Amino acid sequence: MVMNMKSEFDSSEKKHFRVVAALIVKDGKVLLTQRWPGKNLGLTWEFPGGKVEEGETDKEALIRELQEELGIKAEIGTCCFETRHGYGLREVHLLIFRCKLLSGEPKAIDVKAMEWVNLNELTERKFPPADLLFVQELIAGRIKHDDDDSDHDDDEEAFKPAQVIRKPK
Repeated sequence: MVMNMKSEFDSSEKKHFRVVAALIVKDGKVLLTQRWPGKNLGLTWEFPGGKVEEGETDKEALIRELQEELGIKAEIGTCCFETRHGYGLREVHLLIFRCKLLSGEPKAIDVKAMEWVNLNELTERKFPPADLLFVQELIAGRIKHDDDDSDHDDDEEAFKPAQVIRKPK
């Protein structure tokens, strides 16, 4: 008699999520959004963005997320940071892109709050663990964040692949 049973490992298989976020700087301030309370990592601050859905490119996902969360249109530039972080049975592959605000005034539509924050005030915020290294690199000046109209697409040295992988404890 053959039984059709799932192995004990099926339920503990790690889920992988590809997440894209925007680095938008205006007048020396960085745009941040706050996660809803009651959700995973609730009330933490993060760079606007979200999960890449099946069939989407990273840039398409980021354009959609910025429209849904903040009601803005942005030009998606180069990727300036990439990391992987384990959260128990979930692993997030985070990519952060330099973006330029094209139209719309950001407002908290599908986030608890949004704010423009000075770089030197970022350490006063609570961020998800996957974002912390990026915040440190940004504050230290190791990630370019020009808020002018310059085009970063041809600046290969602007890309900073962190390649950090943190395993869950």
